[in-house]
Amino acid sequence: MKQALRYTILWSLFILLVGNVEADQIGTLSFASYPRSPDLYLIDSTGKNFQKLTTDHINKGTPTWSPDGRFFAYHSNDNGGPNIYVVDVRNKTSRQLTNHRDRDLSPAWSPNGKWIAFESDRTGDLHIYRIDVDGSNLMRLTNRGDNQNPAWSPDSQWIAYNSYQEGNRDAGIRGRQFLSVMTADGKRSRQLTEGLNMSGCTWSPDGKQIAFAAGNIGKDGLNIIVIDVNGHNRRALTEVGPNAWAGSPSWSPDGKWIAYFFKVLPVLDLDLGHGIRAIDFWSGDNVICVISPEGQNDAQQLKATRGLSSSPVWVPESFFRVSPQPELLTTQWGEIKRE
Repeated sequence: MKQALRYTILWSLFILLVGNVEADQIGTLSFASYPRSPDLYLIDSTGKNFQKLTTDHINKGTPTWSPDGRFFAYHSNDNGGPNIYVVDVRNKTSRQLTNHRDRDLSPAWSPNGKWIAFESDRTGDLHIYRIDVDGSNLMRLTNRGDNQNPAWSPDSQWIAYNSYQEGNRDAGIRGRQFLSVMTADGKRSRQLTEGLNMSGCTWSPDGKQIAFAAGNIGKDGLNIIVIDVNGHNRRALTEVGPNAWAGSPSWSPDGKWIAYFFKVLPVLDLDLGHGIRAIDFWSGDNVICVISPEGQNDAQQLKATRGLSSSPVWVPESFFRVSPQPELLTTQWGEIKRE
């Protein structure tokens, strides 16, 4: 009873402290809604207009956009896998980019439009791969440990990622964890910082900083952190508190905002170095939030995103020039969740 009350109070305080951002301030986000709803969505920040990006009711995750806005990619369990798929927004056709019995996850489209990076456990460990957008020239970029959440630099010359060394991630036992960067061919890499429970990363549009999520659940929680690409000037943008999680940051194209998802986890008795079980993580609600890179405790909740909403990614403005006129859903978010 006390734990439930603490959860309710913490969630209520967060909702009271954050504000609401208007659409003309920050633009449009795409996001996944695993596992309650299997499709991908667009949302403007007024929370009044929704567009279903996919309608086949097959679980999808981590959308990513081509720089010209005509295509987006995601991972899905449609044909085993999961594998990576690419959708042509203009003619609404989909093609399977990878085809493997193991997991291909977390695609990231390079800003030059040539490649998609993703993570896969097809060799046993999780590694970062790069593939041409036509499905050719598959290349493994990492060689040791578990490596996740690739994110391209604006010039497509570097990839940031979360690296787990000397641990067994599937068993929930964390070894040493790093925010790392490597060249686009994987030949050179360096570690920027060490942390616990890392969850995603994103480059600033000017290429000078990287935002990532890291922290210690049960102490200060998982927070959004910004660091210079040389590994200096690390600073936290959020202070979510124990048993709260801010993850999967995404830097807006104009550099003014960082989107992320926020959730309060059940109160867990976690030993230092142990991870979060999926059953714990996906219970409860997420909300999508934005915060300025200055981080002056100004996190703001986007209206109507409460639910299991994750993996926010900014939609390029060019999408609205190449896509057919969107058919907006004007129902309430809760109704969409019950579909």
